[in-house]
Amino acid sequence: MAHLQAAGGALLHYDDEGTGPLVLLVHGGTGTGAYDWEYQREPLARRYRIVTPDLRGHGRSSDPDGRLGLEQIARDTLDLVDALGERPAAIVGFSFGATAILRLLCSGADVTDALVMIGASQVGRPQDVESIVNGPWPRELRALPHEHTEWRRLREAMARSWADELHLDDEELRRVSIPALVIAGDRDTIEPVETALALDRALPRGELLVLPGCGHFATRQRPAEVNVAIEGFLARHLEASR
Repeated sequence: MAHLQAAGGALLHYDDEGTGPLVLLVHGGTGTGAYDWEYQREPLARRYRIVTPDLRGHGRSSDPDGRLGLEQIARDTLDLVDALGERPAAIVGFSFGATAILRLLCSGADVTDALVMIGASQVGRPQDVESIVNGPWPRELRALPHEHTEWRRLREAMARSWADELHLDDEELRRVSIPALVIAGDRDTIEPVETALALDRALPRGELLVLPGCGHFATRQRPAEVNVAIEGFLARHLEASR
């Protein structure tokens, strides 16, 4: 376990395992790196260097002055890349984490060579903030330990940021010129599968995987299929260029 001193006095913890091209795994809201990527880390670490942070305020990471939001996650990711001293060959994000990275790339940041998004958003919906905060959410998600911030405070901060700061139009999405795999479940009640279809249409090098009968938490609900998709995508776009 390693850590990084970040903006606002935050201490961001991350795990670093495996060897090979660097791949970052960015978890979702009120998850942790260990929980959201439980079934992906070990298989991916057989071929890649896998770095899995806990987002600020989540898990072992702190957020003393309450900066958690889409913009700050993007800045923290850039700080982590600087600290690692290596450009990520790929970033794999889930839910809020995927959305933060997509938003960063739409701003023109040249930070990685490939992107995988699972359950990402394109536009925040202020009318959904209450349901995003209150759920219902899986019991095991609500039971995850966050050492520095109470669960509901994390969810409220992210819901506000998502509703207020997120509006990516097709012109912005077309700026993302790297290969991008979009994964979604067709029974996702948190981010409708139509969002994944729209992202795939707008991204110049988009690829799409829709998992029939799967909800939002695809990394845990359908790990074998998700892993095959991620590993195949990385093999095609990273190893072919080595």
